[in-house]
Amino acid sequence: MAENPDDAKFPFKTPEQLAQYLPYLITRLGNRWQVKQDADLKSLGIQGATMRIISCLGAYKQLTVNEISVLAVTEQSTVSRLVEQLVTSGMAQREIDATDQRVRRVSLTAKGRKKLRETAPLVNANYQHMTADIDPAQLDVCVEVLQAMLKKIRVHDL
Repeated sequence: MAENPDDAKFPFKTPEQLAQYLPYLITRLGNRWQVKQDADLKSLGIQGATMRIISCLGAYKQLTVNEISVLAVTEQSTVSRLVEQLVTSGMAQREIDATDQRVRRVSLTAKGRKKLRETAPLVNANYQHMTADIDPAQLDVCVEVLQAMLKKIRVHDL
């Protein structure tokens, strides 16, 4: 890391300063992960944004389109379109919220859960490759630090 906090200030004067800038590293890591994973997911007939949506639904069980948009880091219009495709293909279902008739909640069907399980070996292999030979304690600290940073800048409580 930069020894002097001023060394991490934008604009950068050297490639080394850029390489030490956390937002740059996070963006670059996220992009490389997405490109690799999207290419690999094609073999399963699924795109990355769809995998993120079914992954969020798998973890949270039921979400609104707005909540999916936040958690899947995907624009709401794209989420709406992909949820419609998931419903049409039988992988997801929409239900009217019990407390607010205007709200539709989305959940996975058995077919959607099966597709999510099909993606697991690929996603897990990519994650294992990315984290191989990194001390698990360091990974735990990395996750804790990133969660603390996200908490400071997030807009939604999700």
